[in-house]
Amino acid sequence: MTPEVIPPGTRPRLSSRARVQMDKITGKPVLLYPEGALILNPTGHAILSLCNGRSTLGQITAELATRYGVSTQEISVQVTDYLSRLHARNLLQFVDEPEMSP
Repeated sequence: MTPEVIPPGTRPRLSSRARVQMDKITGKPVLLYPEGALILNPTGHAILSLCNGRSTLGQITAELATRYGVSTQEISVQVTDYLSRLHARNLLQFVDEPEMSP
């Protein structure tokens, strides 16, 4: 499956039907939604923790590149693929870049 093209100015955020919380038994982060749950690995949790509806995709990838010591280009494809898969499951919303007022 080819990842969805997400413009760098897009601001991802969790869907209103999804939330991240720590599992009471394992202490691991879990993405909860009405149909189920996804146990997040540390990288997935790091990505979703930055998807607040205010940070752009460009800012998110730059932050993760710095955090993990890789180039923005290298990590951008992986982050975009991950966010596209969550978006396809309606667990993530994309907020377009706000228009500049005159």
